[in-house]
Amino acid sequence: MVNPDSPTPRLQQGENSIKICVVDTGYDNGHEDLPTLVVENDGYSPYGDDELWNEDGHGHGSHCAGTIGAIGGNNVGVTSVNPISEKFSFFIGKGLRNSGSGSTAGVMEAVQKCVDAGAKVVSMSLGGGGFSQLVYDQYEEHYNIDGVLIIAAAGNGGNSGYSYPASYKYVMSVAAVDMNKNKAVFSQFNNQIEIAAPGVSVKSTLPGNAYASWSGT
Repeated sequence: MVNPDSPTPRLQQGENSIKICVVDTGYDNGHEDLPTLVVENDGYSPYGDDELWNEDGHGHGSHCAGTIGAIGGNNVGVTSVNPISEKFSFFIGKGLRNSGSGSTAGVMEAVQKCVDAGAKVVSMSLGGGGFSQLVYDQYEEHYNIDGVLIIAAAGNGGNSGYSYPASYKYVMSVAAVDMNKNKAVFSQFNNQIEIAAPGVSVKSTLPGNAYASWSGT
């Protein structure tokens, strides 16, 4: 379920690995089923020492990271859409606080750090606020100049409203479908959506070597 006109990542010829950035509530570094990251190099938090990127007091960021890159073939926990860790690397941008909330400025700072670190895909299962020309311009630059694919949740309101950042032109908006490939009842639906993916009862990683099935775009 892909819109053929949607943005696509641009790997250079011969590349077999890609850096993926997850901008969310953080990452449970040390989880048994997630790649172990280097604290000094592999993430950033704009919120200071009280909100470290390598800790996740909420769980949402770790759940999203596990969906993307939980380790496969280790007889532990779950697998993911990228089960072979050698095929990619993570960078974590703690755009949201442990409470699950954040600011546009915090998210944008985290995204910028992802780009500076060499990420070619930035995943944001978040949304909030309205259209901002300043934010639009930054995403346009990341796509056209930096060659970065930015992906964001279409929204969980179950209506046709536009959610941001997903509805910006240079961001890929992702809706949710159920196991029968029908639109999830909570998923936004509008003409800015470019792709849909499973989003109902997705089992993934949570802090403390835990797992749970959550739903959302």
